[in-house]
Amino acid sequence: MTGNRAALASALAALVVTAGCTRQAPNPPDFGYARGPEGGVLIAYPLCPGAEVSGAEVQVLLDDGFKKLWSARGPRSPDVRGGLFEVGNGAGFTQEERRLSGKLPDGFYVGVSESVGGRETDGRDGWIDLSRLEGARLGEGEYMTHTGKVLTRAAVNAQRRCS
Repeated sequence: MTGNRAALASALAALVVTAGCTRQAPNPPDFGYARGPEGGVLIAYPLCPGAEVSGAEVQVLLDDGFKKLWSARGPRSPDVRGGLFEVGNGAGFTQEERRLSGKLPDGFYVGVSESVGGRETDGRDGWIDLSRLEGARLGEGEYMTHTGKVLTRAAVNAQRRCS
C-alpha cells in the first residue's frame, strides 16, 4: 500500500509540474494598453501571424446591458492592421461607425474584429482598466494589462496560442 501511495504522489506531482509548464499565458490573452502620444488610449491587440485587425469597438456594461460608445472598421495603416490602434479615434480606420462623444470611462471593454486571408473571423474582447495607467511608468513599446503586468508588444503577441 505504501508503494502505491508513493507512486500516486509522484504521478500527481509530475502532472502538476507538467500542467504548470504548458500554461504559459492567459486564455484569452490580455490586451496591452498605454497612453497614446495625443493622450488617447493605445491598444496592443494580440495577433497570430497572418491575422489582421479589421475593426474595433468600445462598450461599457450598464444595468440594462452593454452600450456601444465607439466603433470603427477598415484599418488605414499596417500598424492598425497589426493590432496597434487608438480607441475612440477614428483616424486609424476608414469608417467610424459610431463616434465617441465625451471621454472614455475608467473601465471599458474593447471588442476587436479580425480577418485572416480577407475572411472575417471572430475576434476577442478585452477589459481595459485605465486606473492601472495612473502613475505607471511605461517605457517605449511597453503596455499595461488589466492585471497590472507590463508587457512589450512581442510579449502581448506571445500570449496567443497560434496554429
